[in-house]
Amino acid sequence: MDFVHVPVLFDEVVSSFDNEPRIFVDLTSGGGGHDAGILEKYPNARAVLIDRDPDAVSHLKEKFAGFENVTVVHSRFSEIDKVLFLMQIPEVDIIFADLGVSSFQFDTPHRGFSMQKEGPMDMRMDASANMTALDFIKDTTEGKLRNILSEYAQEREAGTVARTLKRCAEEGMTTTLEFAEAIRKAKKYAKKGIDPSTQVFMALRMAVNDELGELEMALKKSFPLLSDKGIMGIITFHSTEDRIVKNFFRDRKNSVPYYAVDNDSVPVTAGAASSDLIVPGEEECQRNPRSRSAKLRILRKRQFLY
Repeated sequence: MDFVHVPVLFDEVVSSFDNEPRIFVDLTSGGGGHDAGILEKYPNARAVLIDRDPDAVSHLKEKFAGFENVTVVHSRFSEIDKVLFLMQIPEVDIIFADLGVSSFQFDTPHRGFSMQKEGPMDMRMDASANMTALDFIKDTTEGKLRNILSEYAQEREAGTVARTLKRCAEEGMTTTLEFAEAIRKAKKYAKKGIDPSTQVFMALRMAVNDELGELEMALKKSFPLLSDKGIMGIITFHSTEDRIVKNFFRDRKNSVPYYAVDNDSVPVTAGAASSDLIVPGEEECQRNPRSRSAKLRILRKRQFLY
């Protein structure tokens, strides 16, 4: 399997993790590009590589087959607490996530992520999940679709697009190209040089995979698992995702208590010492246009004083 993915902000990620880890966790390991760099820098570290995409998991197992210190896990990243509990790991020194969709996923037509290639309206990160993008459109009201498009894609023609999506499903359309073409015809406005269906497909993908809910839960569960002076690094590509990460990191710097899961009786009160924002340089943006919207936020946990 040729799971191609160019890791964005590679040097910045590797250099930011300057606390030699005993254990590090990648919540969205994908092609394993960042992980290879971290393992090269810290060859004695134990690595737990998590991904919800079975294709990515197969690739990772092959890529790191000779590494006795690497464990690959098929799981949603919101289940980090369960994964580490089963592995009997009480804390980790680095937690990382790259929230971007991989080039492999975009470029594989049957996955249904691309509006440029003929494929089913699928968009599931994990094919074992029940609801495809087509199912989601059929089962979601026009009003809710409009709200999703407004929130996730800042779509100015959300009402028109929502009606178009429902009409396409009712008329029996099933492929990415059919939906993309209908969206292009329905929209009156589009940014120059950007396919009018791009943001719509992104919003549908985020909704189908509950990406924002997964992110919020993963952040809440991950922070208590960091060791003293542990580091968390998250790369986002979308303004709503980045706002969630930025606000969570800000609240940790201010030691705002929160509950890691809803039925917790004791809130998390630990804080963070610092939070940094890093964006790609112009050279990387020219080399890899998909990196232009990337933002890396780094959070360093405050050392407990006893």
